[in-house]
Amino acid sequence: MKRFLSILLLFLLCTGIIFAAPGKEQAAKEITFWSMPNAPDDVQMPWVEKKAAEFEKATGIKVLFEVVGWGDAWPKISSAIATGEGVDVFQVGTTWNPQFAATGGLEELNIADFGGSNAYMKANLESCTYKGKVFGIPWFAETRVLYINKDMFAEAGVKAPKTHEELMMVGKKIIDVFGQGRAISIAGTNAWDLLHNFAIILWANGGDIVKGGKAVFNGPEGVRAMRWYVGLLKEGLASKANAEYNQPQADAAFINGNVAMCYMGPWNIANINHDNPELNYDVVEPPAGPAGFASFSGGSNLVVLKRSKNLEAAKAWIKHLVKTQNIVEYTKDLTNMLPAKIEAFDDPFYDKGVWKTFKKVLSYATAYPPLGVWGDIENSVVQDFKNVLADYVNGTYTDASAQQYLNAAASKVNAALAKEM
Repeated sequence: MKRFLSILLLFLLCTGIIFAAPGKEQAAKEITFWSMPNAPDDVQMPWVEKKAAEFEKATGIKVLFEVVGWGDAWPKISSAIATGEGVDVFQVGTTWNPQFAATGGLEELNIADFGGSNAYMKANLESCTYKGKVFGIPWFAETRVLYINKDMFAEAGVKAPKTHEELMMVGKKIIDVFGQGRAISIAGTNAWDLLHNFAIILWANGGDIVKGGKAVFNGPEGVRAMRWYVGLLKEGLASKANAEYNQPQADAAFINGNVAMCYMGPWNIANINHDNPELNYDVVEPPAGPAGFASFSGGSNLVVLKRSKNLEAAKAWIKHLVKTQNIVEYTKDLTNMLPAKIEAFDDPFYDKGVWKTFKKVLSYATAYPPLGVWGDIENSVVQDFKNVLADYVNGTYTDASAQQYLNAAASKVNAALAKEM
């Protein structure tokens, strides 16, 4: 019998028919990584290929890299989760992370293996969680600040506003010099990310979106925030056309030098450098409301497909990407984003110029709550915010109508939250 087993083992070895023990992951030879177009292809592709070569030299694991457009990303990721095929590591936006985690399609990660919870910006790490567990690692961050046109401010004889009230006063002096609608550009009904704009004003007014499992944005703080936002249009600081703008249109109005102010993110620096490099601008903290300073914290995280056959290799690739030097290179030299890793901010680059302001604002910026039903919540709030702006366009806006729309949105959000429990 022993001779038979020895011959059988020899046969299996010679023919290569040897199977891994149940529950053991076979050593990966290659993994697939998807990211969005965070930088131009001619910049991002060589950088990722260089990092992949370093990784392969150290581990023997080849990385297949594919850029996936934001418009294609959600269905493509959903398909990978459903089939368990196509990708091992992929990028998700901060609000997407908990939504995909809720499907059961993401691998739970031990944050201690990636430097620990204290290694990352608090808001960005929170976006990686779902029901107290970690399903992603922060990659890069973004936040919103107020961009100002220094030449227009100088000609109007005004300084950067520090509060909502000051912004209104400064804006009126600017339109006295340059005309109606030239003080600020804002996003309107065609902006898919309209909530990002409202949330900054809501938080600065002491409000919140969700608290204690219930919608609370329809309280007095929410009405006050809505009144201030619409007031930018009513007082002529922003042109009436802004009520129907998308975010790129609002950005372009500032970048082209047509208006003096705009709430924008770090990626807009690349737009300015490309479209209007002579623009004399600066960035300041978003003006404070009654409750103080506030801003939105976003960005992207790296996650692992739960049904990946290369889990350990996938985790090792993430560890490689979030090495401090790699994070600094990727944000500083490629994407014009901000590091989500705290240690990366030790680089002196982030202590000067506009980046010093972005760094400060990110330190107190707020992330949306990590909920599996966040998509339903955002859609509900945005739709009724659009209704408020449509009322302004139609000349029927009142605080009472704004309250009605906020209440309607809150009812839909509470219905969505009931599914989360």
